[in-house]
Amino acid sequence: MEEKYLKDFIIALVVILLIAFGFKDHSLYGKIKKIPKESKYKKIALGDDLMKQIRNIERSIQDRKQFKFTVKRDPLEQDLIVKTIKDLEKQWKEEVENMVRLESTIVPEKGRKRAAISFKGKTKLYSIGDEFAKGKITDIREGKIIYMYNGRKGILKIQKLPEKPVEIVKKKTKAKKTRAYNW
Repeated sequence: MEEKYLKDFIIALVVILLIAFGFKDHSLYGKIKKIPKESKYKKIALGDDLMKQIRNIERSIQDRKQFKFTVKRDPLEQDLIVKTIKDLEKQWKEEVENMVRLESTIVPEKGRKRAAISFKGKTKLYSIGDEFAKGKITDIREGKIIYMYNGRKGILKIQKLPEKPVEIVKKKTKAKKTRAYNW
């Protein structure tokens, strides 16, 4: 007899669960019927014009990803109007290295006259008759040299290095801090 009650109990439990699932299904179906045809999110939905703009932007991004740059420098830094301190310092160094600059002359009473000429970042000693970037040295005098280039006579005088741009000097002086002890 005990098995009979157990069997009836299981059947009753299944029927109760089916009824419960039926009510749950009916309530969910009722909620679905209540969904309005016009969404409450209609105001923030994307219009056709906005979608076209988004697609154009995506296409542009894809084109830029596939583009191969042929320049060695960073393409975003080409033709800068405002130069960084590193750019100014690099430009100053290039200017100094590309100068043909007479640094000093050695004119002893006896012996060979010599001139120290700086070009392409290197300084070399030259004597009369040597060739350098601007021609052939014909004479070395105190503070200047005389040279010939393509049949023309030229004079190169001692030059100082050009001054560094003010921005570079200011930046380096700001970087150095003086120590002040608080005893």
